[in-house]
Amino acid sequence: MRGAFRGGLSASRFIADMKAVGLSYRRTDMLADWRSVSGLEAKKDALKYVRKDRYPTEKVMASVTWALSKEYMYVVKVKSRLTPDVPVTERNVNIISDVPMTPAMIEAEVTERWGEWEKYAAEELVGLQVWTAVRKVME
Repeated sequence: MRGAFRGGLSASRFIADMKAVGLSYRRTDMLADWRSVSGLEAKKDALKYVRKDRYPTEKVMASVTWALSKEYMYVVKVKSRLTPDVPVTERNVNIISDVPMTPAMIEAEVTERWGEWEKYAAEELVGLQVWTAVRKVME
């Protein structure tokens, strides 16, 4: 769906293409997902321009109807490495919260919890970049 949105397809054309391939997607669900993806794509890296001591506004956050366990989800691009001679690995880490957070609070949360996450315990943090903010809304 992201590829179709990035490619400039309309929602109706996407539904028609899926039908031509033999796939079905309830129109109401597909349009809700299309709105979520389009909002997310439009605001995917806007949080990196917010000052570290400021709370993100609604203009920066993508509104989604996903089944998140908490109201806010923040995506952080984390650069890390196992040892100094190994190349840097980049991955996305999600932080879920019930309260809005500033970019500095998000980075502090990742740094604080990095050692607690078992599979990341041996890795050294090289860099953090707060990337995306998502807010769950009710339909």
